[in-house]
Amino acid sequence: MLELVRRQSQTRRRSLRTTTATASGLYPAVGAPSSDPRGVIIGREIYSGKAYIYDPFILYDPSARERLPSGHALVLGKSGFGKSSLEKCYVLRQLRFRDRSFCVLDAQGEDGVGEWDSIARTLGVTPVRLVYGGGEDGEGVRLNPLDPRIPGQYQFKILCSMVEIIGGPLTSESEFALSVAHAAAQGRAVSEERVAVLSDIHDALTNPEPAMLGRRRVGAEDMVRWGQPASLAMDQLCSPTRDLAGLFNGPTTPGIDLDARLIVFDLTRLPREGEAMPLLMSVIGPWLRYAWITPGDSIKRTLIVEEAWHILSHRPVARLFEEFVRYGRRLGLSFWAILHHLGDLMVDEAPEAAAILKLTATRVLYHMDKAEADITADYLQLPLWAREALVDGASRCSPGRAVWQVGNRIHLVEHIRSATESELTNTNRKMTEATSGTQAPTAPLISMRKGAA
Repeated sequence: MLELVRRQSQTRRRSLRTTTATASGLYPAVGAPSSDPRGVIIGREIYSGKAYIYDPFILYDPSARERLPSGHALVLGKSGFGKSSLEKCYVLRQLRFRDRSFCVLDAQGEDGVGEWDSIARTLGVTPVRLVYGGGEDGEGVRLNPLDPRIPGQYQFKILCSMVEIIGGPLTSESEFALSVAHAAAQGRAVSEERVAVLSDIHDALTNPEPAMLGRRRVGAEDMVRWGQPASLAMDQLCSPTRDLAGLFNGPTTPGIDLDARLIVFDLTRLPREGEAMPLLMSVIGPWLRYAWITPGDSIKRTLIVEEAWHILSHRPVARLFEEFVRYGRRLGLSFWAILHHLGDLMVDEAPEAAAILKLTATRVLYHMDKAEADITADYLQLPLWAREALVDGASRCSPGRAVWQVGNRIHLVEHIRSATESELTNTNRKMTEATSGTQAPTAPLISMRKGAA
């Protein structure tokens, strides 16, 4: 009898079979598991109330709770719901780490300056302003696509992209003529002990020497005919009477501090439509790749591109940035693309743009109209609850709240700002009335001026 009691010392219960609808009532809902606790605080998770912490470099580390395949991010949503505030606060908080560096391509602003102007000047940083023809006040700068810091093969890729943006796709003959002109321009500059510029390319295209195509000798007349599309494009970039004069033709403006921890390129004086912006993007991507990033150092760099559709909607530019973004792991680079509408991009017709989007492991999604939310949710394969949250601009995705898709984890996150951050990131001053009342706690700023405490 005693042995029988011992064998029955543990009770057994029959398993409970139920539906998920019933189980949700039996077991109160809890929030999704948090991400890695290391990094900067973004705000709080709506459903769990816990602090939401994010850092793409930490999440890439194998020791992270869930390792990300890349440090790149995509930020989408309608205007006025917090995209700009998020990226600015993220930069201000990340700058407290000693091994962080940022470059911002600021394409939005008012009163002739970009949205990042107040933050840059508060931190003691002078924005790099790009304008037509160098600007009437002489404050504009020039970026040379033939800068010696860019390897020769990438210079040629930039030239091809610029010609395609202006004149359309290049034929094989035109590409050959452009390559011969590039080599001739470099040779001429070396002989004169100076830096090659676009005018050298233009001269070599319009007054070429005979060249050898394999064993075939191509005469000067054929070289002129083959190079005509490229020479017409170079004319728009080099002629002083053209709108694009002064942006690229000439040596890079001296004094651009690429060692600063925050670099802001102010692009607000360039028109959003037309050729100027995609041309600039085609130059600035490789230029930053070789002039800004130093191989072998421990600096973690982040490139933030406002109005990134200038990159994704132009195949020549997307080709250059795809390579830049694809090797972000080796370069210690996190690329942030800021967009309003994913549906405006012909992703299916631009494999390079699709590749860039797929390389983003973090997606921050603010409120969208239903049609746009459906397109985005289908492309990113979001669950039903996230799709429904995106169209709810009054509650779940009200201003400051967004759906964060970080790897395989999805959270609804509210971005929280201090009073100082709110003042610096406020882009609605002209549309809102001045109000008074309680403010969020203040937070000190660390100046980026050299020698500052």
